[in-house]
Amino acid sequence: MSRVLMLFVDGIGLGPCKPESNPFCADLPGFEALSGGLRWVSGSSVNEPHRLFRAIDANLGLEGLPQSGTGQATLFTGINCAQLAGRHYGPYPHSATRKALRESSIFQRVGPERCAFANAYPPRFFAWVERMKRWPVTTRACLDAGVQIRTIEDLEAGRGIAADVTGRGLARHLGLAVTEVSPAEAANRLLGLAETHAFTLFEVFHTDKAGHAQDRELAARILSPLDGLLQALVEQRGEGLTIVLTSDHGNLEDLSVKTHTRHPVPLAVLGPGAPSFASVTDLTGVTPAIAELLG
Repeated sequence: MSRVLMLFVDGIGLGPCKPESNPFCADLPGFEALSGGLRWVSGSSVNEPHRLFRAIDANLGLEGLPQSGTGQATLFTGINCAQLAGRHYGPYPHSATRKALRESSIFQRVGPERCAFANAYPPRFFAWVERMKRWPVTTRACLDAGVQIRTIEDLEAGRGIAADVTGRGLARHLGLAVTEVSPAEAANRLLGLAETHAFTLFEVFHTDKAGHAQDRELAARILSPLDGLLQALVEQRGEGLTIVLTSDHGNLEDLSVKTHTRHPVPLAVLGPGAPSFASVTDLTGVTPAIAELLG
């Protein structure tokens, strides 16, 4: 049975290798293990039977800077949600894209009972969405499809992953009594979920925050555990699992600007399903490729 583990990393593009402004010019062995030794910068690409790495378009035929709301909705439905909205919009789902998220998300297309969303959220997240009455794209899609949104209790029981990989931020910045784990242990948890689900999704959003902060040290602190996670996933991946990593728009790859960028985003695929992504050229192609692979 085919299985897919997808890592959605918010706000990373493939830009020029300028060491002063692009954190991806540094040595990142986990990222490079996924891409076959290539730096995650402009011009890097590979297409092999079990590995694909290429740039895909995130601008979706519109002017202006891509945004998370329409970019993520496009990524997780295969429908050009920026075109539906008539503009790039974010960070939350645009009203014009609600039907697409409700009816055509990756969770709906694969089948909710076959899917897992690995992220575990703190109580303040649920309090915030209750107060604001709006959800980010991924959790909105989970709610609409009936896919479990995990909590701190799930995290402590080993059934979920913190968005920063280790849980350090939950413990040190939010003061929550959570146990920090190593990137390798987080990888074990993800692989455990992937063993029992056809499709498993893990979202990292701190990368986009570091890009907006234009903080090189913060970027390095955020990328380090993610890099360790990727290294462990590549080393421990079972033969039947395909790992997919992509993003919604550029940002972190150019710390010289505070905004998003119009750079293409990476599509990295490792595993037996890699040929299914050979024709993907923009965000609209990822969900259809996964759905076809998983039947």
